[in-house]
Amino acid sequence: MNKINIKACMIDISRFRVPTISRMKKMIKNLSEIGYDTIFYNIEHVFKIPNHPKIGCEADGYTIKEFKVLDIYAKENNIEIIPLIQSFGHMFHILKHPEYENICESDKKWSVSINDETYKFISDIYTAASKAFSSEYIHIGGDEVYDMASGKSKYSLEQGSTKGEIFLDHILKLKKIANSFDKEIILWGDMVENNPEVMEKLGKNAVLCYWNYGFAEMPETYMNLGSNTLVCPGTNTWKSFFPRYDFAVKNFQLMKERADLIQAKGFMITDWGDAGHVHPASFTENLFEIAFKIFKNGKITQFTTNEKLDKVIKLMDEIHFGDYLNAENLKGHSEYVTKHLFHEYVFKGKGFASQRVEQLKEIISKIEKLKILSEKLECTTEFEQDIKLFVDQTILFSKKIELHLMYRNNNDKLSINNKAEDFIFSLRRWFADFMKRWLTSYQPMGLYFHIHFMKKIEKDIIDELQNSLGVKFDKQKKETIYDDPEYLNLFSVGNSDALIKLWKDYRL
Repeated sequence: MNKINIKACMIDISRFRVPTISRMKKMIKNLSEIGYDTIFYNIEHVFKIPNHPKIGCEADGYTIKEFKVLDIYAKENNIEIIPLIQSFGHMFHILKHPEYENICESDKKWSVSINDETYKFISDIYTAASKAFSSEYIHIGGDEVYDMASGKSKYSLEQGSTKGEIFLDHILKLKKIANSFDKEIILWGDMVENNPEVMEKLGKNAVLCYWNYGFAEMPETYMNLGSNTLVCPGTNTWKSFFPRYDFAVKNFQLMKERADLIQAKGFMITDWGDAGHVHPASFTENLFEIAFKIFKNGKITQFTTNEKLDKVIKLMDEIHFGDYLNAENLKGHSEYVTKHLFHEYVFKGKGFASQRVEQLKEIISKIEKLKILSEKLECTTEFEQDIKLFVDQTILFSKKIELHLMYRNNNDKLSINNKAEDFIFSLRRWFADFMKRWLTSYQPMGLYFHIHFMKKIEKDIIDELQNSLGVKFDKQKKETIYDDPEYLNLFSVGNSDALIKLWKDYRL
């Protein structure tokens, strides 16, 4: 990666949305036509490796041969594919298997420990990667190592090493393994920002990824590392009901300014799949195109070239950004306010109970306008059809709000029961449409995650009808879905306790 002005994006294929080979080829072609020259795949546990059959045994993924097919196809379209192979933290979906207990740092099963067996394992993974990908680079991850040196490697701290020294030692060993396959390394910057000496010791060929998905100040470290830095804004699709378009555009613009300021090596637009990557690839491609235009010209005037579609997207963005809502348990988390409410306990939930009636009616009013706007859409392209599907889900969301308002208004039990039945049947019909569209473009195993949580919405309503109906609204115990470990996993991919709970309860 000696080239400058790298135009990269990162596709998260490790969180349930794994495109079919044909859809991934289409994505590669589309990104090439936009102008991208590099694609990173966040792989985690979706790499099917013969000598490690437990990895990804419960998930979709690609084999060495399939990754090789994609790598060759990308080169034919003037794109380099770089594997992002987590090699420190973010490793729960591998470490959860008993076979890898010996390389877990702690009971959280989040990070690998620092021992010889770990490096043997990582060497196996890099061996497979070297067969599948022709790039001269491997992205080794290295972000959010929450439990570093808290368990098996704690002795290093007790012997006087600092966490910075432990981190550097591990990264240097990863670099040595990568170099043995004639690969250089790329890593996330958050663990390095306060330890710039780490980059000095990694050498001039190492590349640092400065990620910022909001508007935090830029650490001073990057001012001196610009030529070795990729700036990494995000599409802001994760943990959300609908992508946060306006928020994402402002983040793209900010990071474009910072890329220019530090004379960065290039950019990498990230599209994470936290909370199951419910969004289709067409949304990802649209946001990647918007980001590319911003990094090329500094601004955009619209999200698409279709005026009617643009109005629908802007109204969806206004509805789902949720900054007009005030649930106490959602403060500071505007990215998933409406997603939270869609999954919230409809009668006893704190998320609903914290909203004023006027606020809830405002959402319904906006959704009514959306319904009228969407009826004028001619949905012929994949993107337009996907937008319509999520418009339909938003209309369904208004039914759940109406159900809550009926309860708050002390409507009779029969009418509430009928409304709940209508919502549940509508939810089933919508989800059937979602599954049909999913199976046209993505591998099937990811649907199990979505099926589980759609059924959970239905079950929660039925349980509440049986147990809570009749309890006066202002006297009930107000609960939140954050009290439920299953929903913790839905909203926090990085919550190891929630991941462990879900795995233990629902594995075969």
